[in-house]
Amino acid sequence: MSTLEDLNAGPGGMAGFVSALSRRFRPVSRRDVLVGATVAATALATKPREYALTPVAAYATICGPGNTASSGWTVFCATVNKGVNTCPPGSFAAGWWKAADSSWCGGGYRYIVDCNASCSKCTTGCSDNMCDAKCWSCSCGTGSTATCDQRRICCNAFRYGQCNTQIKCSGGVHCRVVSCVAPYQWTSCTTTSLVDNRTSEHSAPSLPVWSAITSKYRALGEQRSFLKASTGPQRAVGDGRGQYVSFQGGRILWSSKTGARSLTAFTDSVFTANGGPTGALGYPTADKVTGRPDGGWIQTFENGAITDSASTSTQLVWGVRWPVWQREGREAGHLGYPISATQSLPGAWIQRFQQGAIVDSTATTSQAVWGVRWTVWEQTGRETGPLGFPVAAREDLGNGAWIQQFQTGAITDSTATSTQAVSGAIYATWVANRLDKGVLRFPTAAQADDTRGSHQTFQGGELWALDSGPARRVYGAVLTQWKAAGGATGRYGYPVTDTTASGDGLTCTFEGGTITT
Repeated sequence: MSTLEDLNAGPGGMAGFVSALSRRFRPVSRRDVLVGATVAATALATKPREYALTPVAAYATICGPGNTASSGWTVFCATVNKGVNTCPPGSFAAGWWKAADSSWCGGGYRYIVDCNASCSKCTTGCSDNMCDAKCWSCSCGTGSTATCDQRRICCNAFRYGQCNTQIKCSGGVHCRVVSCVAPYQWTSCTTTSLVDNRTSEHSAPSLPVWSAITSKYRALGEQRSFLKASTGPQRAVGDGRGQYVSFQGGRILWSSKTGARSLTAFTDSVFTANGGPTGALGYPTADKVTGRPDGGWIQTFENGAITDSASTSTQLVWGVRWPVWQREGREAGHLGYPISATQSLPGAWIQRFQQGAIVDSTATTSQAVWGVRWTVWEQTGRETGPLGFPVAAREDLGNGAWIQQFQTGAITDSTATSTQAVSGAIYATWVANRLDKGVLRFPTAAQADDTRGSHQTFQGGELWALDSGPARRVYGAVLTQWKAAGGATGRYGYPVTDTTASGDGLTCTFEGGTITT
């Protein structure tokens, strides 16, 4: 590592080269380049005469010292490149140095990269590796008076040379890029390190200040990360809670509650389309997590998540659906990934997932329906069918059995039966008979309807409902005799009472008579 002053000293050093440059390039003068008593200069060890650097005067502003054209320093690229902290079109990273104890990098090193003009108009004068000023891809000027960064634009004719060494001839310095990460980690530069600590506080209003956001950016690798270069300063969200910095590849948002979290450009576009931090999701609570099932990813927020997988499209889960999805295991759980946005229903809503849905209505609470329950609920007409909306989560009944209750029915199963729905009058009687704990136990077939009523078979008997009347329980020897006599279409017709104990036997009254065993 060398200081710029060291490289300037000695016979045939940089001072002589600066004099030669000042004769070839206008409006650069020897005095412009060698401001004050101290000359700062740098070069590659292989070609020290090809590169020079200007020193600085002091200013106490956000732009730091040497923020005018007369100081001799070059403007920051963010000032002339629409806020983007990268080399403008027609220029390239040509060399770099670092400055210690910079408040813009949390008290650490700050790295400054010169973006030199290309020789896009001609190549005359390249004998000393720098083309004539008329060939440069930019013209000499100064930063706008609308900003304190009024340094020079494309005026200083020198090149450090540690970057893009394959480009043998270049123009002068168009502007400067900054980073808290060494440039050889994110662009085509060598590790040759030069130092000028006088530039540690140079900056511009369009560059982000040091904060939790820029600390996060540095931890991610700054320009070498997916975020790439910043595109403006740190700004307030406007809700009194948060701040953000935008980048070419995304954004970092911060609030005191959630900390600094990054978003990719794509995730941020979805986030912004849904109201951003002041919308339904709130602030991000974690960075994007990849490697989820089915090649998926998820990013969580205060009130929900954005997620996607190879088999689905990008969707949001937010509000009351979010804790339900979390309870069910999120993308790796019972429901899988969302496959639709929340859809409005009359007095209700539903959000579809790979293996089910989360649903609610004005008369119920938010519930998940998944797996075989979802299949049966769909087959029976979902919320407009005989079951209505779910009113509870799946309940474990023990011994491999379960039940999920709905407004006017239930879906249930056991290890000895198949999944069935029970609804309406049949469901009401089954509930009155203690569900699976009563004599009927679990249903073994779907409910069947005929012209006069409906019925359903259970492990311990059958329930029959005539028209809109209550369902009646028929079981045991009574059921056997009734079936032998033709059942509901035989001489006895429909039951009009439940089967009950009678002495040592059973009895039940039907439309056409009574059977007693």
